[in-house]
Amino acid sequence: MLKPIDIVMLISYSGETDDVNKLIPSLKNFGNKIIAVTSNKNSTLARHADYVLDITVEREVCPNNLAPTTSALVTLALGDALAVSLITARNFQPADFAKFHPGGSLGRRLLCKVKDQMQTRLPTILPNTNFTDCLTVMNEGRMGVALVMENEQLKGIITDGDIRRALTANGAETLNKTAKDFMTSSPKTIHQDEFLSKAEDFMKAKKIHSLVVVNDENHVVGLVEFSS
Repeated sequence: MLKPIDIVMLISYSGETDDVNKLIPSLKNFGNKIIAVTSNKNSTLARHADYVLDITVEREVCPNNLAPTTSALVTLALGDALAVSLITARNFQPADFAKFHPGGSLGRRLLCKVKDQMQTRLPTILPNTNFTDCLTVMNEGRMGVALVMENEQLKGIITDGDIRRALTANGAETLNKTAKDFMTSSPKTIHQDEFLSKAEDFMKAKKIHSLVVVNDENHVVGLVEFSS
């Protein structure tokens, strides 16, 4: 629904496109401001517009200089420049994008929260779990990690990387180690109500693939994964 406060951008390289120019009387009657995007400053469109943006090109890349090729790219670039300028001027944030475009994949990603995607069936072990049993739990969990828990408290996390580092450092002696010997203490966590996009950005920055999810009481409630 068009309102008088709306600004209308009309695009016509020649400025004489009949279907476009037929809109001008109605727009004037509504009181809309018109931005003309054209190459002809003396055209019908330009003369009736409040603002004119010139998209003149020396020639089209089309061999016959007929098909709107170069001019189409210039128009696209101009539109992008205007959009980015408005984003900056209005301080348009990802949350705004999600609000106005919730149906698209980007909108869903920005609106989705960690608790919507986290895994709740967690592979857990005790600090004194031996190396072989750690591998068994990790394989059965199919997440490439195991959470080291004691008295419902998170003590650490073991990832595929921790396993490789332990084997590299200790060789066969690793088989005699327990979880507390090669786990990563104080693993990174994120609250279940944070946006999934924030979790993904955090994992990218820290170069990790799993993030422990906690609730308001800082109790472990899940695990969220990210595949680059």
